[in-house]
Amino acid sequence: MRFFRRKKEKKGQPFLDIPALGDVRIDDDTYDSRLMLHYDSVSSYGSVKLLNSMPSSLLMRIFSFVCPQTGDESYEPCEQSTLEDSCPLCDLRDLAHCVIVCKRWRMPAIQLMYRSIRIENVHYCQREALLAEKRKRKSFFERNGDPEDTASARLKLLARTLREDPVRLGKLVHYFKIPYMLRESSQNDLSRTLAVLPNIKYVDLPEGLFSDDPNFATLRLEVEARCPDLRKMTYMAGSEQSLSKLAYGSIWPNLEVLELTRISLDPLLTRHVISALPKLRALKVTECKNFTDQVFANSEELSPMPQLQQLVLHKVPISVQGVADLMSQPGMRASLTVLNLWRTEIKPDHLQGVLSVIPNLKTLAIHESVSRAIVSGANLPKLTSQSLETIRYEISNSAEAGSISNASTSYYTYLASSILSGGLPNLHAVYVRDPYFPDHLMGLPPPPPQMPGLVRPRSSANLKASSPMFSPVSSLGPATPQNTNLLPPSFPCEGGRVRSGIATNRFSSNNPFAGLGPLTKTIEVFAKGDDSMDWSFIKVAPHATPTTLGIGSGNGRHRTHARSVSNYGLGTDVAGMGWDRGNSRHSIMVGHASGGNFLALPGGDEDILPMPSPRFKQDSELWPRPQSSGMTPSRGSKDLWG
Repeated sequence: MRFFRRKKEKKGQPFLDIPALGDVRIDDDTYDSRLMLHYDSVSSYGSVKLLNSMPSSLLMRIFSFVCPQTGDESYEPCEQSTLEDSCPLCDLRDLAHCVIVCKRWRMPAIQLMYRSIRIENVHYCQREALLAEKRKRKSFFERNGDPEDTASARLKLLARTLREDPVRLGKLVHYFKIPYMLRESSQNDLSRTLAVLPNIKYVDLPEGLFSDDPNFATLRLEVEARCPDLRKMTYMAGSEQSLSKLAYGSIWPNLEVLELTRISLDPLLTRHVISALPKLRALKVTECKNFTDQVFANSEELSPMPQLQQLVLHKVPISVQGVADLMSQPGMRASLTVLNLWRTEIKPDHLQGVLSVIPNLKTLAIHESVSRAIVSGANLPKLTSQSLETIRYEISNSAEAGSISNASTSYYTYLASSILSGGLPNLHAVYVRDPYFPDHLMGLPPPPPQMPGLVRPRSSANLKASSPMFSPVSSLGPATPQNTNLLPPSFPCEGGRVRSGIATNRFSSNNPFAGLGPLTKTIEVFAKGDDSMDWSFIKVAPHATPTTLGIGSGNGRHRTHARSVSNYGLGTDVAGMGWDRGNSRHSIMVGHASGGNFLALPGGDEDILPMPSPRFKQDSELWPRPQSSGMTPSRGSKDLWG
């Protein structure tokens, strides 16, 4: 018996927004073939000859723009080294298509494709919506099947490919980035892959391996035997025995980055371990109570320390004397450029002792909680350094001081006076936890305005400040009632001349800025409060000029100011926690024509439409990348003020 069956309608095939040959994307996010009339896409004998004559280095350079992730040579984990506004899987697919174009392109493309491997879970573009539906294991009775674990499948395929040709492909891999969940659950596949990678320099490993977990003992032995050229390793609490093996110089002698977390090891043995790594360039120590000044001691009986470039100390009992002993090591004064101090024995009022022994320091970071104000006077020297370019000065009030304490205000006043004194001539970026730190750099804050409600909000620290440079101003709205009839309704300075009617004498001996000149260069100030999640970016200019009266870019993808970075995988420690480059409000503070402060607020002239990735956009670009890879950022921008 024949059953009647309803004719199935053909489902509309979803399509991707990919341009056809001769189409160009225009402003309204569509394509127009008329813009390609000026170009001839037909190949000629001359173009083929030119492509065949290109050297391999030039081809690899061109292919690096096709797949930018292949140029990732950092020691950052997979989660912290993701490129913005791109789809790594689509870019890798485009590079794989270049491999099969011709024999001339095959070897350069393969060398670049396998140099830095990155496994991603999903596509970061419109293609993921289509592929996610296809990956589900559906049946007749279950239409909503479980999705396939794509990351695990990609790792298995990669292990099979590398093990089939370990001589030619295995030796090309230098960097291997793996997602967190994949490296924690796929130990066997990871071990099989690392067994054929003799030249690997960095690989994301599970956390259990760093603490000598017995479940990861086989993987650790595999890494020690098959990956002798690793450049970064971490040791956590419980791995003291594995750490002591480094002192013999037989395991990973080329380490460049060493991280120690809650390690309980004798200081002399720790010194021998560090001295056995001659190529060590970055050292991070976290919560190691035995890491004292004895580790950095300068003695003829101890081996010399390697020439460190970055030193990060978190909650360790290191004092100024320990840093001085470290700088007395051969070549250390010229090599150390980054120093991070997080709640150590080095207090903010002792920073000048550190700066005086590190002549080539570029980036200095200090994070401290204080309970009492800094003792100012003639015995407290100003901060001076001819090489310092970036300082991250995060001073907050401790819990013991109470919520109404303003001890941290004096430390920011001390920092501002050091900047105004001219002792930091090369400083261009300051990170502070005082949202109104630019007021310190501009001199006195402006008096309360005549009209209520136009007063600029003040921080709680400035409200409680006892220094004569501060005036009580409400943080919520109108100015505090004062005897304003005795003051002229104008700014304290007018035309470069100090008015005599101001109650607070700017050039008195009580003023911490007395005798200090104005700013001589523009300084970028990154400021935020203790209880705020976002931060602001303000350029403090010495005086009003046509170039400074403007608005900084509010888009995180087109920012031009400098950011502290690390080449050794310590980017978070160098840039600081919470200073994400997306959550910023941009403005410029300059000297007002009458001597006051002027804050240029962000305007509305920003481009609302999504722009191509900066690495592909040019001044006269007429062929942007399709949306499948580099056009539309699928993760969204974190910029709240763009």
